[in-house]
Amino acid sequence: MLNISATIKSFFLDLFETDQQEKENFLRISFGIVSTVIILILINFVVLSIYPDSTEAIMMHAKELIHPFHHDAWIWPEPIERMQTFITLIFIPILIYVNIKIFSSKLFSRILISNSMYFANVALWFSFLAILFYLAFKFDDPNFIWREYWSIYKIWLHQEIRIIFKTMTGELRFLVTLIIFPIITYFIFNGVPKKYNKSLNWTLYSLILFFLLSMFLLSICNRDNYISVLDNLNTVLYPISQVQQGRGLLADFTTQYGLYSHFLYPLFKLINVNVVSFSITMSALTVISYSLIFVALRKIISNKLVVFFSFFAIIYFSYFLHLFSGSFDLRYAFNPIRMLFPALILFSVFTYILNPKKFLYLLIIFLSSLSILWNFETGVICFLSFYIYVLYEKLADTNLRSYIAEFIKHHSIISASILILTFLLFSIVIYLQSNSFPNWNLLVKYLAIYSISSFSSMPMPVFHAWNLVFLVYLYGIYIGLNSILTNKKNVLDSVAFFLAIFGFGISSYFLNRSHDFNLIPVLYPCFILLAIYLSKLLAHSRRENLFRIKNFLSVSVISFVLVTIFVQMMQPTKIINSLTHRIPDILSNRLTNEFHNNGVALIKYNVKPNDIVAILADEDSLMYLETQTSSPFNIPGSTELVLKTDWDKLKYSLLNNKSYKVFLSGTYLKSGEIPDSRYYPIMRIIDDHYYLDDWFGNWRMFVPKEYRPVSDIGVKATATYTEFCPNNCKDVVNNFIPIENFPTNTKYVKFDFDLSEPITLNSIMIHVINNSQYDGTLSTLNLNELTNIGILDSKNKQFINTESRTDKLNYKVKNSFSVLIPEASININACEPAIIELIYNDNKKIKFRAYCE
Repeated sequence: MLNISATIKSFFLDLFETDQQEKENFLRISFGIVSTVIILILINFVVLSIYPDSTEAIMMHAKELIHPFHHDAWIWPEPIERMQTFITLIFIPILIYVNIKIFSSKLFSRILISNSMYFANVALWFSFLAILFYLAFKFDDPNFIWREYWSIYKIWLHQEIRIIFKTMTGELRFLVTLIIFPIITYFIFNGVPKKYNKSLNWTLYSLILFFLLSMFLLSICNRDNYISVLDNLNTVLYPISQVQQGRGLLADFTTQYGLYSHFLYPLFKLINVNVVSFSITMSALTVISYSLIFVALRKIISNKLVVFFSFFAIIYFSYFLHLFSGSFDLRYAFNPIRMLFPALILFSVFTYILNPKKFLYLLIIFLSSLSILWNFETGVICFLSFYIYVLYEKLADTNLRSYIAEFIKHHSIISASILILTFLLFSIVIYLQSNSFPNWNLLVKYLAIYSISSFSSMPMPVFHAWNLVFLVYLYGIYIGLNSILTNKKNVLDSVAFFLAIFGFGISSYFLNRSHDFNLIPVLYPCFILLAIYLSKLLAHSRRENLFRIKNFLSVSVISFVLVTIFVQMMQPTKIINSLTHRIPDILSNRLTNEFHNNGVALIKYNVKPNDIVAILADEDSLMYLETQTSSPFNIPGSTELVLKTDWDKLKYSLLNNKSYKVFLSGTYLKSGEIPDSRYYPIMRIIDDHYYLDDWFGNWRMFVPKEYRPVSDIGVKATATYTEFCPNNCKDVVNNFIPIENFPTNTKYVKFDFDLSEPITLNSIMIHVINNSQYDGTLSTLNLNELTNIGILDSKNKQFINTESRTDKLNYKVKNSFSVLIPEASININACEPAIIELIYNDNKKIKFRAYCE
């Protein structure tokens, strides 16, 4: 009891022990951060007061660019907030630099800091963080706006962080957190005893392996078991389906997610791409991305518990959160497309900071240049972050002239040269793949138009979890600049500066489109920074400093956050259950979606691989990929059709088409169950300028009325039809006796066929079209449910198929012959073409159209 009492007494004595240097440093940091925040608030207030509100003008301009279907849901201009964000990001490093200079001056060092001032400062800071944390989860997101056609998951989109917080604190799992947190924090403070090291390593690495393997398996899908919104798959798969057919991005069409499809082109030529192989590739790249982040953490942080717990936090928010919450979405646009190169750059820059070699410097510039091509949005952040970091590390040079000369003449020229060379090399690659040089303006087409039109912008909430993330990045810039300006530069501070700049950049999409769904996947730089702060505290030169109140509270708070997230990760049953239901279907490539199967079957039946066809469907990328066909349109896929100009190009191409077939899905005309106004002009063009030519299930194939196909070697055929013997056919046809399933007491229509050469006729099918819709089939085949066709001899005087119906007629015809069908089977007054299928010469097939006279 005496030992316990003495330990507790010693703990509190250490807790409130102070050090003059520590008090001064903390006060400088506090003044620097607070003054930066206050000045930023004042600057934003000035911008709000004097910057002209051009919302109405932007909205009018946006409506000129964007299709009317998207106006209400997606055009929310915020010009003032955008200017505030831009100015804030520009002023942050400048203000911190100035504040460090001011509060490091001799004048400030004369201030005598008492213990009461220090403890008040600590209390104020942690109280401020607690209040900010409370407010972030107290107020509803102002972007939580109901719209009738948005699904119920809109609740999750805009209230996600609040739902996560309530879930974390409302489950039994949170009680487990409270119980194990002191134990884990004890080991974080004091390290793990050596005798447990091996067991701990085995356990933690096994968990990492389990989650990475789960990530790989969860990211695999086939065509019919993609998790969540099919639009997300369609968007990333469309450029893959087209590039594999020889079309070139930035030459034939463009897409908003970058040129990743050209990077993957050689691989998919080797492995024959389909949805499964595509998803396996994406899964592998996703695992590689997070593995690079884990190795990068191991490089810069020595405390293994900090590394593992911070990595669990990264993969929880970046990947597993939505699985555990029941709203999992593969979203290949983020994992791995927007994650691969950032992870590679983080790993490379951390390596460079530890060992700054010239080769690594040049390699990072080249990789960050490639990242712009892979995905422009994240690539620019990678490139600029390293560019700014090099500017930062040269600040140690006190000679301003030599600093400017070194930076501009050396770093800027090298960076620009490598960037230009990378673009030139990739231009050659695209030319070799598609025989067209790229139009590089198209690389930023969507970014430029969305920026100009404020497409999908949303206002930033005043109180939000972003406030806490912002402070983490602000502190990262502060400690990075402070270490170099006070000649105390070290690896962790340099990494913190780079991560803070990178984190601000990678959060730019959230800053524009400010709902929770966009913040959560880009939190990973924040958790790496928290791991660095924790590592810096734990690596303090004197261990007793850990138990001083500021350090103790800091370590405890960060550790509690990481442990809470770790406990949330321990839901293996949800992962296993999800995999159990999906993996067997993927391994067997079980395709159960009848609608998709019908579409693929209809297209494959009517075209050959590498043909150019128009597929008007929400799932056009899937159809193009599975049928190995390409699109005739120089516009993006259906999911990305938001611009008026793209819709105009689509209508113009369909209106002037004479050479390609058009496949139309039954769901193309609707958004869910609601008629979709976007497609009305398309359907008018189809009705006026196309014939229905084939169908299967809920899919239709149309050909232009002036269709001019590339002729294959074989029999050519034409046909016309007209009324025949309107009064009494028995007087015209000598042997007019009942043939199998052929009406006798009716009027008839005669079809006259002209062939380019004699054939042996096996069977005939006549598909009747009425009002551009399928209206029935007649056939000589042994199908009792279909009406028979009477085949006339060369003089139209008698029938030749009076025997029972068979699969093969074996009737030899010369260059012409005629048949009769009941007039009731076809609307003679409508005079619409009918579709003829002849099977001849042992299963050869010819399909053509019969016109009325």
